[in-house]
Amino acid sequence: MTPGMKHNVNFGLLILIIAILFSFSGAVVYYQTTFKDLSSEYKTKMSELQKVTSTLLEKKAELAETSAKQESLTEKYTGIREEKEELEDDIDTLEDQLASKKAELLDTKEELRISQDQVLVLQSDIEDYKNDIARYRDDVDNLCAYIVSESLSHADCD
Repeated sequence: MTPGMKHNVNFGLLILIIAILFSFSGAVVYYQTTFKDLSSEYKTKMSELQKVTSTLLEKKAELAETSAKQESLTEKYTGIREEKEELEDDIDTLEDQLASKKAELLDTKEELRISQDQVLVLQSDIEDYKNDIARYRDDVDNLCAYIVSESLSHADCD
């Protein structure tokens, strides 16, 4: 190897080393820029993810509250439905009792009407008997007067 060639090889190696250094620097700058962009994008995505997580937790709490309200309303609905069914049963029972009492009332009214008719007949009979008694008293008084006037007896007719 000649000194000129050695110098050319050294110079070539120097240029090669410088080229490698520039390539390496360029790669480092490129990867650093890419890393910064990725890091920035990562931070943005993490911020968005935290917002979404926060919103999700809020919605989860709202859902739990809504679920508790729904459960409470379901219990109230069940209680009201059972009470309604009981009231419907009571209504049916009361309607049956009302129909029974109406039938009893009609029977009692009929018995009352029959009794009133009987009372009217009996009152009429009483008036007839009173008239008969009055007529018989008159007959007795007339008979007594005849007996006294004919002196058939000295009996007192009172």
